[in-house]
Amino acid sequence: MNKIITYKVEDIFEDIEGDDENMLMNIPPEIQEKMGWVEGDVLKINVEDGQISIVKVEKDADGKE
Repeated sequence: MNKIITYKVEDIFEDIEGDDENMLMNIPPEIQEKMGWVEGDVLKINVEDGQISIVKVEKDADGKE
């Protein structure tokens, strides 16, 4: 069974100084560990009905994403 984890917006998102168009998204370490994500992984982010889903983009046999 999947456990729903809730975080406050301010714990995940932060402004990028000098960039009014984008925000920095910080993925909590416990989520990174549970999902097996490491620095350098390519993630696909989908926003639908106010929910964000994130999946790791797997590389094929040629190393392409």
